Amino acid sequence: MDELALLKDFRLEDASPDGAREYARAALDVAAARGRFPSRRMLVGLAFVAAAVLAGAAYGIVHELIVGDPAPEEVREQPARFGHSAELIPVPHPDDPQLDQARVAAVLDSSAGTVYLFASPNASGLCASTWLEGDRGYQGRLNMPSVCGQRDQSFYGFGNEDYGIVAGHDLGKNPLRLFWGRAGDGVARVALRFGARTVAVPLTGRWVIAEFPSQPDEFLSYDAGGRVLERQKFHWSTGHEPVYKPPHQVTEEHQVARIRARGGSEEVTLLVARASDGGFCQIVRSDRTPTNSGCSVARPKAKEIGVAAMNFGGAPGGILLLVGPVGSDIAKLEVHYQDGRVANVPLSEGWALYEVETRDYVEGRRPEILAGRDASGREIASERLPWAMPGG
Repeated sequence: MDELALLKDFRLEDASPDGAREYARAALDVAAARGRFPSRRMLVGLAFVAAAVLAGAAYGIVHELIVGDPAPEEVREQPARFGHSAELIPVPHPDDPQLDQARVAAVLDSSAGTVYLFASPNASGLCASTWLEGDRGYQGRLNMPSVCGQRDQSFYGFGNEDYGIVAGHDLGKNPLRLFWGRAGDGVARVALRFGARTVAVPLTGRWVIAEFPSQPDEFLSYDAGGRVLERQKFHWSTGHEPVYKPPHQVTEEHQVARIRARGGSEEVTLLVARASDGGFCQIVRSDRTPTNSGCSVARPKAKEIGVAAMNFGGAPGGILLLVGPVGSDIAKLEVHYQDGRVANVPLSEGWALYEVETRDYVEGRRPEILAGRDASGREIASERLPWAMPGG
C-alpha cells in the first residue's frame, strides 16, 4: 500500500510522547521485516527555498490534527503560485516535492510555535517539507525547507533559523534548530550524536521531526537488532573555510547584438565582456525591462552550444530570449519548433540574441531544439531546451 495513503490511518494521538518509542519500534519492526536494507550510503536530500527550524531537547506533538490529512490548500498551491513563477514556458522540475499531493506527516509544538511536517512524493522518491506556522517570505509565500530521497535510505535536514520575528518569537535572540526527515525502509531506530552523547530521536510512523538546543555531529540509524545501518557526519562551517569569489568583469563590455522585441516596441541589446575565470560576462539591456547581467557564462567548446533560455523580465509580462555563445566551429544556429518550423538564429561574434514570440509559448508551438551547423552545413551540435526535456 502507498505510504502516503497509509498516513491517513495513523493519528498523532498514536504517537504521543508517552508511547512514541514503543509505537514506532513495533511498527518499524514490521516494516523492517518487509523491506530491504539499504546497500548504499544514504542520500541526503537538499534543502530548498528557505532556512530550516529547530530548538530544545524535549519533543512535543500537537494532538488536535490527524496525520494523513491533506496539507492545507495554501501549501498544496505553493509550487503553482510561487515555485517557478518567473518561467514564461513552464520547465519540469521532477526532483521538487509535489506539494499538491502533500499530507501531514507530523506536527511539532516547538519553542517558536507549531511546526508542520508534510510528506509528498517527487519523481524518484519522497520528500519531507516543514513550515513554522506564520513564517512567510517574499510576496507572502511560505518558507518551506524540504529534503528528498529514496525510500530505502534515510534522508533528513537540519537547519538553524536565527533571523526575524515569527508570530512574536524573536529568532535572533532564540534561534530554532530543527531536525526532520524520514527513516529508510529498513531502519528501526534513528539517533543523533552530540559529542560523546548519542540521543535517540522518536519517529512518527517513518517520519521524524524534533527540536534540539545545538547542532549534532553525526546521524545514525539502526536495524531492529541494534546494528548500525547508516552513519553520516554533519559538516558545519567553522568560519575558516576559503572564501568563494564569484567571477567578475575584467574587460570593458561591448555590444554584440541588438533586436527589436514585442513587435518592434522594445529594443534589447546584448553586451559581453571577459570574466575573471576565463568565461564571459553577459549583459542584456532594454529600454523597458530591468537589466539582466552575470559573469558565469562558460566559454563553449568548439562544437558546443552555450545558448540558453532567459525569462527576461519574468512572467507574466517578460520576454523569452535565447541568448548566449556558441563554439568556434558553429557557423549557423537553428531553432526547431514543435510544429515542424525551423528558424535561423542570427549569430554575431559567435553570440545569439533571439526572441521567442508570445504566441509560441503554448504547447504544440514551443521551440524545442537548438541545432548548430558548421560552415559546410553539417549538423555538429544539438541542444534540447529545458521545457522539452523528458517529463516536460
